[in-house]
Amino acid sequence: MKRVNFVLKYFVLVLFLAGLVSSCLKSEDTSSSNTAATEAASIKSWKTKMKSTNIAYDSTATKIFYVIDKTKVGAGSNVTTGKTVTVKYTGTFLDGTIFDSSDSFTYVHKASGQRMIAGWEEGIELLNKGAKAVFLFPSSLAYGPYGYASIPGYSPLIFVIEVVDIK
Repeated sequence: MKRVNFVLKYFVLVLFLAGLVSSCLKSEDTSSSNTAATEAASIKSWKTKMKSTNIAYDSTATKIFYVIDKTKVGAGSNVTTGKTVTVKYTGTFLDGTIFDSSDSFTYVHKASGQRMIAGWEEGIELLNKGAKAVFLFPSSLAYGPYGYASIPGYSPLIFVIEVVDIK
């Protein structure tokens, strides 16, 4: 009887530990809960938070929301098609989780074969050399309903972009 109790206790302990470990290892699949409606609610929440903290934002006709850093307005001409642009950027989800960043990323703006997400291509044209801004791109101007790699579908994205150089 003692042996049965020992085995039973051991078995329960192993099951408990296995459950605990597997729950810690599970990666949350947020894409299954993302919909156009949850995205709209997330963007509305972001806008409310911005207003409640007295941060004024602008928007484009395509619903890119942005805030130009008043301490880094830049000088000269804005980014245009064919220009070689060097930027510092950080891409995050609305909860602040970073999914990508670079201290020095150079590309030719709107060059064939080197396309950026539509929000980036439109938003960066609001900036000139030395300017810095925070952009909120809706998924329709990012990775859409299907997402890409670690970015779930219907994910609005935040990008902090600083234009270091334009040639």
